[in-house]
Amino acid sequence: MEEGMIIVSEYSNQLIICFKPRTRRTTCLKTHREYGADLIDEIKELGHHIVKVPPNEVKSCISKYTSCPYVRFVEEDLYITTEPIDSTVEQTPVTTNNNKSLTNDPSLEKQWGLLSVNAHEAWGLSRANANLARIAILDSGIDQNHEDLRGKVIINRNFSNSSTVNDLYGHGTHVAGIAGAVTNNRIGIAGISFNAAQLMNIKVLGDTGGGSASNVAKGIIYAADQGAHIINLSLGMGTRSETLRNAVHYAHNRGCLLVGSAGNNSSSGENYPAAFSQVISVAATNKDNELARFSNYGSWVDLAAPGQAILSTFFNPSSNEKYRTASGTSQAVPFVSGLAGLIKGTNPRLTNRDIGSIIFQATDRLPELSGKIRYGKINALKAMELARIFSREKMRRHNIPPAWLNY
Repeated sequence: MEEGMIIVSEYSNQLIICFKPRTRRTTCLKTHREYGADLIDEIKELGHHIVKVPPNEVKSCISKYTSCPYVRFVEEDLYITTEPIDSTVEQTPVTTNNNKSLTNDPSLEKQWGLLSVNAHEAWGLSRANANLARIAILDSGIDQNHEDLRGKVIINRNFSNSSTVNDLYGHGTHVAGIAGAVTNNRIGIAGISFNAAQLMNIKVLGDTGGGSASNVAKGIIYAADQGAHIINLSLGMGTRSETLRNAVHYAHNRGCLLVGSAGNNSSSGENYPAAFSQVISVAATNKDNELARFSNYGSWVDLAAPGQAILSTFFNPSSNEKYRTASGTSQAVPFVSGLAGLIKGTNPRLTNRDIGSIIFQATDRLPELSGKIRYGKINALKAMELARIFSREKMRRHNIPPAWLNY
């Protein structure tokens, strides 16, 4: 299933109700009873109620809540998903002219994406503090016992319909490895954050790779409240959700840098939450620095990062498969999240706005991407150079739009 698709699911008769400020709780509960809705959950930080209504009365209930004088807005609790993990071709070794910065991870030579964004050189320049940054992976979970992720996960929380916080689907583990696999440990692969980041496993998608918008919103809020510096959102849907927008705003105002996938529909259609202005939206590139054939694009897409045939950690409950190559904008997002973690580890004083500005300024404006995304492909080396000398006044002299700096 591709990002952006909406299907009939167990959440299809759930609604999210946002009451107006200072509405009494007794009034809210009375309204639900009058409309035949059952209150099943709340997002207290946003003042949102999640209700279940009879399947054949969804439209009539939406109409009733919309006309209610106490209601600010009502929307369906939409299904949000990520594409399945599919094996792609085995990677051929890559080479670099800077052997000084290479690690001893045996599969590093197959990680073409790291070479493409100059990660090797960036590592030599970073001098990042070990495990200082915190990256929240909002996904299908993370394999707690993976040999290349062991010890990286500091928080586990399950907001999905699954009975376990662990990853039984594989997607979250794959995403986590790109951003934060243990590096220089003589095992498997290297994570782009080069041990500068710890991981927060916030499971918002179930064991088939899908979940509800309300669960994702709860995960975003929880990550922010637990001190995440970066929130990785390798998921999406094609319909705008005010609940997700409010959760994004909540996290951004608490200092989180949010990064989301542009989607895999080969179109300019917006994918949410990536399309919100306070989320860095990421498209996928191939080894030729072209937009990957599946990637979404458009003026709403900020950056590009490697996303085709990416080798990373994996979990398969039916086999002993520990690593797999996969393609998608889901794979491009953790390159940006991991780079943000590396920057934060190098200069802990930087805010989410600062880090976003650095990444934007440090992109490579490639002809192959001209007219398809707003900026360019990430360049880890250039970003590290900026991070070490960063000051807001200097950045304002460049071409970073004030809208981002002043969010």
